[in-house]
Amino acid sequence: MGSFRYYNEETGQFDKLSYTTVAREGNLKVVVLNEGENQIKPIELANSPNSIYAIKNNKGKISSINFFGEDKRKTKQIDLKHKHQGMIPHVHEFHGEKYHPSSARPCNKEELELISRAKELAK
Repeated sequence: MGSFRYYNEETGQFDKLSYTTVAREGNLKVVVLNEGENQIKPIELANSPNSIYAIKNNKGKISSINFFGEDKRKTKQIDLKHKHQGMIPHVHEFHGEKYHPSSARPCNKEELELISRAKELAK
């Protein structure tokens, strides 16, 4: 469907392809990490404003859903593949943090519906 490159802040250039979009519905994109890439350079470095990215892992399952605001900063992340404070799935909300917040909350109804949509798109 499409792919996007990693933006290198040091050079101001776009480097190698990082993710490929495999499905899309509105501003929700299901993406896969390209072979040979690693998740140390995460989706935060290759996103569009006001976007939602559901990351499909190498087992074909959605591992997380990442939300970005107008300024391309992450606003929220839904984790689906591991427990946090006994919750799976769970939500981390970002309020300007550069790194992953340690607090989490349960998913609300809207977020659970989005998870279902992303899983359906990922098939």
